[in-house]
Amino acid sequence: MKIMVTNDDGIWAEGINTLTKALIDKGYDVVVVAPDRPKSASSHAITLDMILPLREVKMPCGCHGYAVVNGSPSDCVLIGLGDIVKDADILISGINHGANVGHDIIYSGTVAAAIEGILHGIPSMAVSVDSWEGIYAETAAQVVIDLLDKGVQTILSSEYVLNINVPSVPIENIKGYKLARMGGKAFEDWVVKRVDPRGRVYYWLDGRPVYEDAEDTDIWAVKHGYVSITPISLDMTGYKYMDGIKKFLENM
Repeated sequence: MKIMVTNDDGIWAEGINTLTKALIDKGYDVVVVAPDRPKSASSHAITLDMILPLREVKMPCGCHGYAVVNGSPSDCVLIGLGDIVKDADILISGINHGANVGHDIIYSGTVAAAIEGILHGIPSMAVSVDSWEGIYAETAAQVVIDLLDKGVQTILSSEYVLNINVPSVPIENIKGYKLARMGGKAFEDWVVKRVDPRGRVYYWLDGRPVYEDAEDTDIWAVKHGYVSITPISLDMTGYKYMDGIKKFLENM
């Protein structure tokens, strides 16, 4: 099985290095194509206004990979599947530093890279661990290995991304797996306005985590020690809203 690996934290990040080494040690054929620097919260951006040089690099894990200079996660998938690893069987995006749950999925470059994979007909997973610092990346890597060993590839689809979020705890503290829906708001954003010494206004975007406690959500599952698995569809149509719109149009 040939696996393309990418991420949005950059090719030097702990998560992607831990995952890559674990997959190679397990005997999988792995090709890494990832941004040369952190690109968190880049969503599904693609780069149209500059060239994207490619560099073959030795990663901290000792493996070789391809770094896309200035590239977004979606750029990396386009370049990877379009030229470097055309025969990939699966795409795995991660291991991301920080959970991608609830509405945060909209902003996630990690999830967007996996979506780009299924747009190209490649079954794809996005994998994240619920911590930004001191992450248990090895726990998330073991979750991926366990899923592959159990044959998760047989249920992967070219129409849905599996969004997987792992608590940042030792593997023995994982309580199990939960099939979960996408939760609601997972982060409260605010804008900090400041003035520099020359009197020019500038902004910092800041925020804090918030949590939805419904037990069928990805947010609840990860918060309570479970690996959450959420299928994400490309079809964003609001079917429940269509009848209301239809009645409105009929009365125009």
